[in-house]
Amino acid sequence: MTSKYEKTQGTVISVSAGEVSEANPIGVTWLAASCSTKELSYTGGQKADIEVTTLCSEEQEMTNGLKAPSEMTIGKNWSGYDAAQDSLMEAYEDDSRRAIRIVFPSGNGFAYLAEVRQNSWSAATSGIVSASYTLRIIGKPVRIYAVNIPVTGVTLDKATATVAAGASLTLTPTIAPASATNRGVTWTSSAPGNVMVTNKGVITGLTPGTSTITVKTTDGAKTATCVVTVTAA
Repeated sequence: MTSKYEKTQGTVISVSAGEVSEANPIGVTWLAASCSTKELSYTGGQKADIEVTTLCSEEQEMTNGLKAPSEMTIGKNWSGYDAAQDSLMEAYEDDSRRAIRIVFPSGNGFAYLAEVRQNSWSAATSGIVSASYTLRIIGKPVRIYAVNIPVTGVTLDKATATVAAGASLTLTPTIAPASATNRGVTWTSSAPGNVMVTNKGVITGLTPGTSTITVKTTDGAKTATCVVTVTAA
């Protein structure tokens, strides 16, 4: 019989660039954390014991109650130029949530929705500055499987839109199929002087004029567009 295992070297760890509401969302920017991470651990929340012993019981009987939140600890080399680290610090400071994605070399892995409960760093002689982040996991982990399901297309919820200068609205992409493995996208504006677009699809009118907003999938380079007209405020 051949042993089964997952290698640790080559594990890809990613942190969402901003606040999210689900563990493996589409249309977000993922920040690489692998090259500064030294250790990663996950502990499922312990379930409370509820005693159900009765007079007819032959031994003490228990059943599972509510479970405590699961936790994850990320041990890192501290760096002043680490976007993933900055995102975790921002989540700690403003109590926002981040998606954490761990993919092992096999392609299998997990995605989590988490809050940063604690962060710390330490420095010692003849060493490097190390940092640690303790995360509270929200909800259940999402399994990631090695089978690659390619993206076949992308659409936007609007083909045209009108905004006043200074106003904003959000474009929502839909990836096909919904089970596609890599659902990352990038956003561009053909006239950034007229319309600005963020990596979350939020567009803001700057000056009167028009701009074509394009969303492009990381996998397959599929695109969809929305023509945005900016009117005077």
